Amino acid sequence: LKDLIAFDLLLEIDALDMLFGENKWPPLSTRLKNKPTELFAEIPETELNEVFAIWQEAYEWSYYDEVLASLQIEKKPKKEVVKKNFQAMFCIDDREISLRDYIEKFDPNCETFGTPGFFNVEFYFQPEDGKFYTKLCPAPVTPKYLIKEVDIHEERKHDVHFTKQTHSLFGGWLTTQTLGFWSAFRLVLTIFRPTMTTTAASSFRHMNKAAKLTIINTDITQRENDLQIGFTITEMADRVEGLLRSIGLIKDFASIVYVIGHGASSVNNPFYATMDCGACSCRPGSVNARVLCYIANLPEVRAILASRGIDIPNDTHFEGGLHDTTRDDIVFFDEDTFDGEHLKNHERNLLVFNKALDYNAKERSRRFESINTKLSPEKIHDKIHTRSVSIFEPRPELDHATNALTIIGKRERTKGLFLDRRSFLNSYDYKTDPEGKFLFNIMKPIAPVCGGINLSYYFARVDNQKLGAGTKLPHNVMGLIGVANGIDGDLRPGLPNQMVESHDPVRQFVIVEHFPDVVLATIKNLPTYEWYLNNWMYIAALHPESGELYIFKDGNFSLYHPLKQKIHSIDDVKTLLENSNSQENIPVHLIN
Repeated sequence: LKDLIAFDLLLEIDALDMLFGENKWPPLSTRLKNKPTELFAEIPETELNEVFAIWQEAYEWSYYDEVLASLQIEKKPKKEVVKKNFQAMFCIDDREISLRDYIEKFDPNCETFGTPGFFNVEFYFQPEDGKFYTKLCPAPVTPKYLIKEVDIHEERKHDVHFTKQTHSLFGGWLTTQTLGFWSAFRLVLTIFRPTMTTTAASSFRHMNKAAKLTIINTDITQRENDLQIGFTITEMADRVEGLLRSIGLIKDFASIVYVIGHGASSVNNPFYATMDCGACSCRPGSVNARVLCYIANLPEVRAILASRGIDIPNDTHFEGGLHDTTRDDIVFFDEDTFDGEHLKNHERNLLVFNKALDYNAKERSRRFESINTKLSPEKIHDKIHTRSVSIFEPRPELDHATNALTIIGKRERTKGLFLDRRSFLNSYDYKTDPEGKFLFNIMKPIAPVCGGINLSYYFARVDNQKLGAGTKLPHNVMGLIGVANGIDGDLRPGLPNQMVESHDPVRQFVIVEHFPDVVLATIKNLPTYEWYLNNWMYIAALHPESGELYIFKDGNFSLYHPLKQKIHSIDDVKTLLENSNSQENIPVHLIN
């Protein structure tokens, strides 16, 4: 890339020398007919901008009001079953909500949790035969640890026509005349009968299921490129404790606790990394899930946790897995460690997972125009499989489209609510964290990750030509840092139209179940406090005892009053204002 830029600049200099003479050309800025607006110039406030702002706020709150009202609906207390059939941790990703809903529906005696998909184990990962390290944790984090994949006793699958023999003169000619025809035939066949091939980007290939991982470090001097290979026992216990306390799972463990990361499969898509786990630096969370489970199953780690007040029973087994959100498939990694009763329970749980995946595929199909949503869940799931590997399908999945919420609290608050795959869900129990110590760590990545995802979709939807990337169909990858439309040289920022066309441009609304003063103290200590202060995203505190909601505005939380009267016209607004003694209980956008 550096050589390309230098070469491009040299060509420009040659062109200028021809126009003005060697080394006599004036700065390009002197030839501009219209001076561009300063990047940080003040934007004049106009009546039109004010109208747009009011309209945008009214549009957003027409959705927020419904969500906040639903969270305040009192639910009948259910008889709590202490021993669950199983428990499952998922990423907070908005695409995992519907799957969790169906799992809980088909097995009411299970329990699901949401937590960032790197599962509190941060490290670099190096596949066997891999030349580079892959960061598997949030982008701002710099890991000090390295996990390596070792002892793979099977060859990686490959297509016969993708061979190093083509690099030679004779071998390249011979391969073209023979395997080239086979390649063309395969291409035509793939168009009419799409199937998963070895060249497709599959989340299940990020880590070999049969490989071993260098997780335990018994010698801290064992390092590579200044990275410690594996974790010490104490470091392992710290990470498991931090994860379990943050989601409130410190007692009443089920016999099987599933830890399920997520990734995506894709064909012919330069944006496929956006479909993987953001908490894993846009990589699948398979390695993280497997590492966490290995650590949590170690007797030495459990002994340390028991001394810290977290007693995991001996019959509790942690099992890692990966959910492919494009194909709606789940694979589990260390099933050979199951035996006896655990194996029987796991086989029963697999029926629940498989049924939930079928129904999850059906729910997703509502936004796919090419699929008849009236078909059975099983038939729709088959069509989802075909769609995921079709080289002419620009929308294999819609990623985070329509995301609008982040809810941090106990699952009981959202269980049974249809959130339409629009919310990030982070499990959190305020009772285990009265001072907000763990809340601070949970809130730290919310703005840059959840808010960042939301704003990237927001801007690309508002003005896709300037702030997005246009249609993805003619995109070419440039230097592995961006895309350009066809032969155009300009890199396109933002997301393509096919990822945002169904997105509602509303700002992220964060709802935290804790006392307002604790939430206020937490966000004021965050390095991302300005996100909330400047209304780049909204935040509300849900009082855990009274159920009242408090909205953050101008540096403080104030009591939220839901709109009790439906508004259908401007006359309804006038009537509401006339009948009200004060405007205190009327939403700001209606007063405007």
